[in-house]
Amino acid sequence: MQDKKMARAVFTVRDIDCVTCALAIEKRVKKVSGVKDVLTAVMLNQVYIDYDESQANISEIAKAIDKAGYSNYLVRREAK
Repeated sequence: MQDKKMARAVFTVRDIDCVTCALAIEKRVKKVSGVKDVLTAVMLNQVYIDYDESQANISEIAKAIDKAGYSNYLVRREAK
């Protein structure tokens, strides 16, 4: 059994201004294989994503946010 290499990516996403926006992003990002948890802080315009590095990567997550209709950029990536 392989050890999961969990990481956290924190995206600052422009134009998150309501809970509906946050839910749209969370729903789309949760579809990415390997994403374990998504939490959106609307007031901070940030999305916190916990994911398994062996199954998902930053570019896949960024594409999911783009597909939800929001531009994004990576603030930081943390090992968990």
